Parts: sequence; C-alpha cells; structure tokens
Amino acid sequence: MADRAGADALIVVEGNGSTLVARMRGPLMRALAGRGSVYAVWVEALGPRGDVLVTITGSRGRIPLVFAPDELQPPHVARVVRGALDKAAI
Repeated sequence: MADRAGADALIVVEGNGSTLVARMRGPLMRALAGRGSVYAVWVEALGPRGDVLVTITGSRGRIPLVFAPDELQPPHVARVVRGALDKAAI
C-alpha cells in the first residue's frame, strides 16, 4: 500500500495561472487522494466573469467541471469533484 506521499505523486495539478492553480490544488488533491488512480488535472480561468474550468483526466476517462466564482470554496470544490468522479466511475 502506498503512503500519502506516494498517493499524491499519482496526481498532477497544473494550469494557466499560478495563483489560481495554487488556490485550487489543495481541494483537488484532497478530493482525488486515496482513490488509487492516476489523475492529471488542468485548471483554467474562463472569460471575464471569473469562471474556472477544471478538467480531470484519468485512465478511464475525462471530466470537465466549470465552477462559478462563488463556488470556489475548498469544501464545495472537493465535494463536487468527488461526486463527479464517483458518478462517472473514473
């Protein structure tokens, strides 16, 4: 069984804005950790409203999620990501 550091090595979070990626990294890592899968996550700002696109790619598929600015609270992001991955079985 992998330790926490080993599990986190299976998750890569990148994006087009270092501040945005840093803000989203924690909730995304918490949501994805312990799932026993490899994930590549791309975080990107969309348009002038402040929406954020989070694209999660795993070995069994890809999920794009769009968050409005008022939905970027860490617990909400983690809950939505976990729910989407469970529903899509990724």
